[in-house]
Amino acid sequence: MRHTFEGPHQGDVTVVDEHGTPGGPVVVYLHSEWGAFEEPPLSGELLASARVLVAHLPGWGVSTSVRAASSLPDLALTLWWALDRLEVGDVRLAGHGLGATLAAEMAVAQPARVGALALMAPWGMFDEADPGADMFALLPRDLNPLIYADPEGPVAGAQQPRPADAHETGLAVIRRVQVLGAASNYLFPIPDTGIAERLYRLAGVPVLLVWGARDGVVPPSLAGLWSDHLPHARSEVVADAAHMVPYESADARKLVGEFLTGAT
Repeated sequence: MRHTFEGPHQGDVTVVDEHGTPGGPVVVYLHSEWGAFEEPPLSGELLASARVLVAHLPGWGVSTSVRAASSLPDLALTLWWALDRLEVGDVRLAGHGLGATLAAEMAVAQPARVGALALMAPWGMFDEADPGADMFALLPRDLNPLIYADPEGPVAGAQQPRPADAHETGLAVIRRVQVLGAASNYLFPIPDTGIAERLYRLAGVPVLLVWGARDGVVPPSLAGLWSDHLPHARSEVVADAAHMVPYESADARKLVGEFLTGAT
């Protein structure tokens, strides 16, 4: 089911897709800087027990906005506005990549409404000693081995299929410019969003941090920085996965699903 709202600003369109089980606890999933794919990368058990709302971020091709949000905290308020339109109260939040950072910002804004927070490969902190690769500066052939554990495997092939002809090549280039252009509003030139200074507000929110061991753009070493600011959080590094960890790893999906369904 698709929910489409005009707003919050004149000319904006905000889209939320609904999956899962009506009447179950509400789980909100926020996609990464690479956009939303066909299905949210969540476990079958979670989809069978929860009402899952997938919010499409404006600028990635489904939701649209006249202007980009000035910051991730500003964008978080847009998503709370959409959930209010759906008359949703308490939620459990999950996000991947930029969506994970945004999920954290949503929780910072309204911690009393968040029963649990699962963050997979979140952006938002930066370590000069291990900065990760600059995804805005790399061609796909150089970037894909840093975001996929198997850049020739089925996940990479489904998400970034080889163009069959010049027309498909052009479409792929346009899509890449679209998603990276949208992401650059929040992550360029240095992906330090200032989230660390706001995480104190999550002291009462259960938090799960998940990284792919082979993530070359958001290094798993950053888990230590996040844990410094969220000492109560559980942190897991998943083998045989890179930045696209929820798509590549059934173990990651199981971790997130069990964490969110077990939240009270």
